[in-house]
Amino acid sequence: MQCNTPVASEVLNVVLAANIAPDRQDDTQLLQAINTLIANGGSGGNGGNGGGFGAEIGSVTAFAMPTPPEGWLVCDGSAVSRTDYADLYAAIGTVWGHGDQIATFNLPDLRGEFVRGFDAGRGVDADRVFASYQDDETKAHSHSNNGQTGVINTYGDTHPYRLALAGSGTFAAGETGEFGGVETRPRNVAMTYAIKAFYPVA
Repeated sequence: MQCNTPVASEVLNVVLAANIAPDRQDDTQLLQAINTLIANGGSGGNGGNGGGFGAEIGSVTAFAMPTPPEGWLVCDGSAVSRTDYADLYAAIGTVWGHGDQIATFNLPDLRGEFVRGFDAGRGVDADRVFASYQDDETKAHSHSNNGQTGVINTYGDTHPYRLALAGSGTFAAGETGEFGGVETRPRNVAMTYAIKAFYPVA
């Protein structure tokens, strides 16, 4: 199909990128194409070589809204149909859970979790199995009050471990104490993790 203007050419390119057959009589095709490309993470409706981020079935993306777009399922550990989501089942199988072991399989559950790159033999996170869960941990270390005894603030000490002992006002040589919250974590922002489950029909 030939175009008479640059704008018409650009519209045609968007329609073709969404794998929609151009029809001069259909004035909704541009909107259809845009919706398809957004839902598929930038690739066409057949999941081809669009190259868009998060376009492949089984890929996981963080979304800046609580509910992901059509074609994506929230990574909440749900058991979903092996038939209804046959392409996703073919991609990830039962690595995240066997469901009822007959008709369903589980999605990964990434609610409240940090994702860590699979070590795959590198040795940084040794002996990990793909898709395995890892509990929180603090690397082994020690604290010392250097054998001093007295009122903490007279030392001008701002170390959080020592300040945690200030509730009683004093500490003795070798005395220990606790500080901190309920977990060890870096600064973070909460977003919605979702997995590409199917390609919406344009």
